[in-house]
Amino acid sequence: MSGKGSTAFFLTAWKVAPHLPLGLVRGISRVAADVTWACRGAQVRRLESNHARIMGRRPTGAESRAAVRSHLRNYAEQFALGGLSQEDIAHALRIDRSADLRALAAQGPVVLALTHSGNWDLAGAAVSENLFPVLTVAERLDPPELFDAFVDFREGLGMEIIGAGKGESVFPVLLERARGRSVVVPLLADRDVSGAGIEVDLAGHRALVAAGPAALAQRLGCPLMAGVLHYVDEPRGATIALELVGPVEAPGASAGHTSVETHTQAWVDALTPLMRTHVRDWHMMQPVFVEDLDPQRLARARARHRISEQEEAERP
Repeated sequence: MSGKGSTAFFLTAWKVAPHLPLGLVRGISRVAADVTWACRGAQVRRLESNHARIMGRRPTGAESRAAVRSHLRNYAEQFALGGLSQEDIAHALRIDRSADLRALAAQGPVVLALTHSGNWDLAGAAVSENLFPVLTVAERLDPPELFDAFVDFREGLGMEIIGAGKGESVFPVLLERARGRSVVVPLLADRDVSGAGIEVDLAGHRALVAAGPAALAQRLGCPLMAGVLHYVDEPRGATIALELVGPVEAPGASAGHTSVETHTQAWVDALTPLMRTHVRDWHMMQPVFVEDLDPQRLARARARHRISEQEEAERP
């Protein structure tokens, strides 16, 4: 699908899907997912490869198809979100440690390091409805009207969005907006989009993840939690659940590693078992692991990370 074609599709889907029965929307996404899986395109193969590293084995055909269904379900339900009532949204999310999250956020900002799992837009809307305001970052999309539609959509659900272009740092803006507020700051951090990511060990493989959660938590002096969203479909209850670990303490700097690097590895370590348990709902169709990354992109990321380290060291 061309850029113009995909933009028209997304904008049309946002207009039409909220007026359709949710069961029909899910059914259409299921059929689309099965066709996508059967075609065995590059993105499906990448999803399988990423899941294989987390699982320690290749996914079966049934597991792979279930993962593609989960991925397309996320898109379909994002389109349909505008048709849900506030009550529907409020009851859609189950948080396993909601009391802990509420207590922490009552004292100031809480940073959440999340994976691209489940339906994060629905979760953000539910947290905004049930707990505290949500402040987060969204990657800028081309063309701009598509990104503007994303922002309008998410802000309509109660979230506060900061747009970030590729290679653009929005850290100072995020820091300023979060400081001193009782706000939840969820950051999708299992893939680096800034170009200044941190290399970690993820399930025994080197991967490039975002530095933002650890850096932000340390600058704010606030708790860092980590979590995975996954589908549950409870009868007459929640459709997604958020499982949390933490607060993840900062181990501090060590030989050859900054405090942000060790803190990032700590939340990745804490989150890996949950990722393995709920790998079906990890919608990662992009390269994450170092051996899959373009060498030039990786070299640029490493150079930018060194610059970020130097700037951090020079900051008063």
